[in-house]
Amino acid sequence: MPTLLLPIQSELQQIRLSFERKKMAITEVWDGVAEVHMALNNQATGLLNLKKDIRGVLEQMEDIQLEILGERAHCRTQARKQQQMMEERLLALRLLLGALLACTAAYVYVVDPTPFEGLVPPLLSRAAVWKLRALLGPFLRLEVDDFLPF
Repeated sequence: MPTLLLPIQSELQQIRLSFERKKMAITEVWDGVAEVHMALNNQATGLLNLKKDIRGVLEQMEDIQLEILGERAHCRTQARKQQQMMEERLLALRLLLGALLACTAAYVYVVDPTPFEGLVPPLLSRAAVWKLRALLGPFLRLEVDDFLPF
C-alpha cells in the first residue's frame, strides 16, 4: 500500500503546490485590485476637490463680472447724467440769450434806439446802415398821435 500511496501523495503534493501558487497569484491580483481601488478613490477625491475649486473660481469670476458690469452701468449712468446736465445748461444759455435779445429788441422798439445806433455802424457799412435806417425808421419812432383823444 505504501507504494500505491506514494504516487497519490506525490500528485496530492503537486496539487497543493499548484493550489498555493494559484492562491498566491489570486492574492497578488487582489492586492493589485486593492491598490487600483485606492488609486481610483484618491483620484475621485482629487476630482471632487478640483470640482469644488473650479466652482469657487467660477463664482469669483461671476462676482468680478458682476462688479465690472455694475461699474460700467454706473459710468454710463454718470455719463448720461453729465450729458443731460450739459444739454440743460446749453438750453438755459440759449433761453437766456434769446430773452436778452428779445429784451434788447423790445427796448430798442419801445423805449429808445439811440444807445444802439452807435453800435450798428462799426458792424455794417454806411450804405447798409442807411438802408437799415430807412427800413426800420418808421418802427423805431413812437408816434402817439393816434392814441391821444384830442
